Amino acid sequence: MRTLLAVPLLVTALVACTPAASDDDGEVYATGPMAPAPDKAAEAVPVVVDTDLAPDDLAALALLVRHPEVEVVAITVSQTGILGCVGSGLVADLFDGLRAPPPPLACGDTARGPDGIPFPQAWAMGAIEDSGLAGDHDPTSLLPVESSAADLIARLALHHDGLQVVALGPLTEVAAVLREHPSAYARLGGITTMAGSLDSASQADGVAEWNAAADPVPFAEVVAGPVPVTVVPDDPVPRGASHGPAGPVVGGLGRVAGFESPAYWDLATAAVFVSPVAATTESGTWSVDTTTDRGRLRRTDDGPVQVVTGLDAAALTEVYRSVFR
Repeated sequence: MRTLLAVPLLVTALVACTPAASDDDGEVYATGPMAPAPDKAAEAVPVVVDTDLAPDDLAALALLVRHPEVEVVAITVSQTGILGCVGSGLVADLFDGLRAPPPPLACGDTARGPDGIPFPQAWAMGAIEDSGLAGDHDPTSLLPVESSAADLIARLALHHDGLQVVALGPLTEVAAVLREHPSAYARLGGITTMAGSLDSASQADGVAEWNAAADPVPFAEVVAGPVPVTVVPDDPVPRGASHGPAGPVVGGLGRVAGFESPAYWDLATAAVFVSPVAATTESGTWSVDTTTDRGRLRRTDDGPVQVVTGLDAAALTEVYRSVFR
């Protein structure tokens, strides 16, 4: 399996911008676009980012796009997450600010399973109206490709050796690749997913964690599947806004009044992907509750699935700062 080395990240120098706002702790972040990212390393890891386009997802996507050892070759959007492709304009806004050409974007077409619980509608409205992005994109600048999300992942898995998937929303489309394109799925180098919970309190009736609960059976299928999986559950993710993404474009993501992110789950997941030393993991075979406390993980035996049990908050912040400052 091809993975990123746990080495210090290259530092990205950004053009200085006029300070414009600050978070609750007084840390200043800036307006305006980012400077272009550094050139990609010759052996940059090909990655598909599967996302539901919440502000935290956008911050994670920005980190992966700007990281010199990652090549984001596509973005896929599940229809079972907070936003479906109705939020694709947010991706256009993000890439405008990043001064980067967007990769192909594909929409999911797989229906939610009968055990899934939809995200609250108010969260979807907040993700669009209070994203923290400028919102002045050209609506024709990023049109979805004709392929479905699952078909695009499968095609890219056949094209790129060791393709990685960083999944930041429900695993609906990733599991669809497993069911519909098993030979392509087997070629994936690994899946890193933000989903599930170990011991933290349930978030709602029948919901241990929302990404998993929105479509729990696909999460269970991926965890039990043939590809190496790293799970970042709710439990170890530091609460509150990180000081790392303080800068142009990313500084406002998840910090808009009325829609502040209580934690940066997906940004932490992206950081674990590029810097595994930030995480403590436990390997095993894991069961997933799909009907009662959806997304609850239980270790049942020895096995290969890595579940993150601890995160070094200082190490996460250093990853963010090294990419965004």
